[in-house]
This record gives sequence, structure tokens and C-alpha cells, in this order.
Amino acid sequence: MDADFSAGLAQCERTTFVTAHAAFGYLADRYGLTQASVSGIDPESEPSPAELAAVKQIVQETGTTTIFTEELVSPKTAEALAAETGATTAVLNPLESAPESGDYAEAMSVNLQALRTALACE
Repeated sequence: MDADFSAGLAQCERTTFVTAHAAFGYLADRYGLTQASVSGIDPESEPSPAELAAVKQIVQETGTTTIFTEELVSPKTAEALAAETGATTAVLNPLESAPESGDYAEAMSVNLQALRTALACE
């Protein structure tokens, strides 16, 4: 899995990805990426207007095309941010619970493909 992520994320147009909450810090650090999150560590907290403005600026400055949501958290704020910036939304699974289908490796493979698409990787 590590080799797949290393190779799959080695040559990307962008290195910043935006998530609904900061669940992917270890992944970002390991593969040389930067995570920006809408609501910080707590997925249930509502971001302040200043926090939303800061993330919106990151989206615009980095050319982010995808705002990642999660299966277990309401996507409303992320969807509103995507609508404001012209981005789309996609699911990135933090694996806080068992995947809806398949196993851990399959869920991580789906995550890798979603990241590769969002970051425009070769």
C-alpha cells in the first residue's frame, strides 16, 4: 500500500488537498502533501466565517478542484465551499469505521484514486 501511495502521489500537478475535517495529517506528511481542512480536527464543529474565508483562499490560490467530504459527516459546508469556488466534491474515507464495502486495502485504494484525480497526478 505504501509503495502504491508513494508512486501514485509522486508526480502531481498540485500537492494541497482540502478536506471537510483534518483527518489526513499523517497521510499528508508521509507523502509530501498539504492538507487544508474546513472544520479542523472535530468533524462536528462548524467553521467560523474567518476559517471558511481562509480555506476558500487556499482553494483559489492552489487551484484546488476537489473538496473532500466523508461518509459519516454532513457534506453541507464542503458542498457550499465547492459551489462558491467552482470545485467539485468527492469522498475521502478516513476509515473511522468499517468501509461500506470491501476491506481496508480496497478503501485505501479508492482513496488513492480520489487523491490522484484531485491532485492531477501523472
